Amino acid sequence: MVQKALLFFVLLAAPVAAWAQVDSVRASTLPGPQLAEKAYNSGLASFQAQSYPAALRSFDQAIAAKPDFAAAYTNRAATRLELKDYPQALADYEQALKLEPGNYAGYFGRARAHEAQNHLQEAEADYSEAVKAKPDYAPAWYNRGVLRFEKGDYQAARDDFDGALKADPKLAYAYHDRASAQQKLGNYAAANQDYTQALSLQPDLLPALLNRATTERHTGQLPQALKDYDAYLAKKSDNALAFNNRGNARFESKDYVGAIADFTQAIKLDAHYAFAWNNRAAAQLKLEKYAEAAADASEAIKLKADYAEAYLNRGHAREMLRQADEACQDWRKAAALGLTVGNNYAAAAGCAGEAAE
Repeated sequence: MVQKALLFFVLLAAPVAAWAQVDSVRASTLPGPQLAEKAYNSGLASFQAQSYPAALRSFDQAIAAKPDFAAAYTNRAATRLELKDYPQALADYEQALKLEPGNYAGYFGRARAHEAQNHLQEAEADYSEAVKAKPDYAPAWYNRGVLRFEKGDYQAARDDFDGALKADPKLAYAYHDRASAQQKLGNYAAANQDYTQALSLQPDLLPALLNRATTERHTGQLPQALKDYDAYLAKKSDNALAFNNRGNARFESKDYVGAIADFTQAIKLDAHYAFAWNNRAAAQLKLEKYAEAAADASEAIKLKADYAEAYLNRGHAREMLRQADEACQDWRKAAALGLTVGNNYAAAAGCAGEAAE
């Protein structure tokens, strides 16, 4: 048995503060409200330049001059998010919402502050408020979709990515993550279409190549899957998972030598990758390299003591090495770990003892 391909998803970059018109009047001559605007505009300029401490000082000045300046609270909160001062960012967003109830930017920002502190239920609720306040705001739909995907609510996640794409049809990440939700729901053809659309919009979105290959494997399109794996690895050759998954596709194509080469490269990149060790054992079995297969399966078991498939593969290797007792033990262990086919092999080989339940 082989490891299933993993899904990737990427969060959007943090939104920048809204632009405001900048004047050129000398600050020293300004009354309070105008001084607040001047400091606010300076803060926006510093934020855009990623000079976050300077931006924070300017927003402090704006709020000191005008304590009911909702936009200054919102942008100071965004600055504090960048500085990873999440509790203070949350406090600023809450103040902004008190001053300007129903503002989508306040809800969206507060959701991000909650999410940064792993307050996921509160974050989801605030993203929902942002969507209500501004239904055409794609980032709120998208971020809520990611939260729902991560908690396993794939149907709701897909619906949210639909909402993001309705608001912004060119949002490549939303196509990618809707594809991942479709894949989780077993809709491989739809997933393939979405990964393809994501790549048409953003050709350097490499996870889409990797995940599209998975959908192609599920639908029996092994040549296309191998082409996508090749394209991915040509651009990113340090990913053990990609080598492991291309090895799986080669295994399924009966290219066992090529599969072993890929599993070996995965192991070189990550010596603790139990799945790659076991997958190489399976390929070694196909080539009748039983000692090598037993050694690889044993390594997988060292790394993952409850790895039923590795016990099953080692049992096959040991049987061919005429290590009958050890093979029986491995098959019974595989069955005890939930892979009941191990009982069948044990029975066929005449192993003593009762079948594992």
